[in-house]
Amino acid sequence: MPAIRFVFTYNDEAIPQERYYFRQFNNFRFARLAFNTQPVPNYVAVDTRGQVYSYDQSRDDVEHQHPDDIPGSELAAVVTQVARIGQNIYTVSNPRRTHKHTNIDVWEDLTKDLPVPADFGTPGNGLKYMWSDIAGFTETDIYAVGGLGDVWHYDGQHWTQCSFPSNELLNNVCCADDGNVYIGGNMGSLYVGKGNTWKKLSDSNFSVPWKDIAWFAGKLWCGSDYGLWELRGGVLIRAEIPANVQLVSGAIDISPDKKWMLTAGPDGAALFDGTHWEVLFSRHDLED
Repeated sequence: MPAIRFVFTYNDEAIPQERYYFRQFNNFRFARLAFNTQPVPNYVAVDTRGQVYSYDQSRDDVEHQHPDDIPGSELAAVVTQVARIGQNIYTVSNPRRTHKHTNIDVWEDLTKDLPVPADFGTPGNGLKYMWSDIAGFTETDIYAVGGLGDVWHYDGQHWTQCSFPSNELLNNVCCADDGNVYIGGNMGSLYVGKGNTWKKLSDSNFSVPWKDIAWFAGKLWCGSDYGLWELRGGVLIRAEIPANVQLVSGAIDISPDKKWMLTAGPDGAALFDGTHWEVLFSRHDLED
């Protein structure tokens, strides 16, 4: 596996050479990273094997292993996503597991009372119960999705399975400021709804799935290996953004204060404040 480097910037640092800091690891595999602001700004990264690295201005270290035990099984859970909900960091893993990062080296299991499916571990069921994403309006109004049309809601105490109109693979979920929940499915399908009521907005007619879906500046954005799309009037269209931004788009993240949207791909990254785009860097500018 290639080495992975976590890079941090201090935009208020007066000396340019001291604005950047990084840590590099040779054993992290497909790490996911999220950022929260309370009680202090803190970054938490978890890879698929449960290795954890966290960073804030007072510490910079590897934490204890993320829990990977599956009740009644000898198999180990695989972390598939790390996300911020409210002021805390959450992970999802298989089968139907969710943990909340409550302190350094401390993960609270929010699914300890959710039974492991009886047929989990049976050949052919590897993806059936693998949650791939989690999002919430608040920490008592959370949705986790994944597997074959596997959608669940958490009210802060209990999990309830939602009736969903498809058994396709689900990849993404967004709890949007318009009060709706958006779910991205296999090869670019898109659903909107809440609880047990869902409507399909887009068919699976893309060649790749969405990397992320997010709500920003009054609209839903969907990112893939081929750039950004936006939902307009209930229809997904190619985002009307500058061509040089489209070239470096794909993954999406929204700042905790909801003032900035960052999008990035293999060729670079761009920042959006709701009005203006700024390409932070682009491979295409360096080729010559």
